[in-house]
Amino acid sequence: MPLELHPLQEADLPAYDEIIHEAFRGDIGDLLYPNGYTPADRTHSLTRALQKWRQHPQTVQKTKVIDTALPDTDPLNKIISVADWNFHPQERSEAELDAADEEGQDAGFPPSANIPFMKHFFGLLSENKRRILGGKPHILLHILVTHPRHHRRGVGAMQLEWGVAEARRLGVPVYLESSPMGRPLYERFGFETVGWLELDAREWGLDHDLPHALMLRPADAETVVGEAVG
Repeated sequence: MPLELHPLQEADLPAYDEIIHEAFRGDIGDLLYPNGYTPADRTHSLTRALQKWRQHPQTVQKTKVIDTALPDTDPLNKIISVADWNFHPQERSEAELDAADEEGQDAGFPPSANIPFMKHFFGLLSENKRRILGGKPHILLHILVTHPRHHRRGVGAMQLEWGVAEARRLGVPVYLESSPMGRPLYERFGFETVGWLELDAREWGLDHDLPHALMLRPADAETVVGEAVG
């Protein structure tokens, strides 16, 4: 099989950013960047991602799936999927949680971003995660995306197998937010829907809802994997 999972490298960050942008194009991407995702936005995002990664190398773990059958000239270095995991294997105090929130806010916003929406959206994500988990040990699956050209190849399942194995090793739950499209895959890996993000996308200009399921895989859950479709 030509698909392989590896740790992401710093040199992969431009491809990582491009795949995320392609995956979120339309809907949430349009709300975040209503005037388009500019080179200045990309520079800000890459700088922030690298800074956080270097500041917290034990917390931030990034993985990639490559397709070895792609040509060496592939502009994304043969990367077809990326995932961003945040490891918190130890209990954290309220003060530590506050400090982490403040650090995220200190990074500022990309120049073309819809700042009110970003504050609202990411604020909701943070509030719900804190409500559900508090300072308990866990792994956060912050991002898992596959380039749209490579859907339905089992790529998401490869990423999840790695993360679930790490969660088992540490004896901690895994938390994530999922779109309806990704929810069946997560359920096959033992994730349970514990709530929904209260985001009114129509209030921000869309003509339809953008439901996000808040999902938790308990530390002692058994993994039941069906046919992979990631």
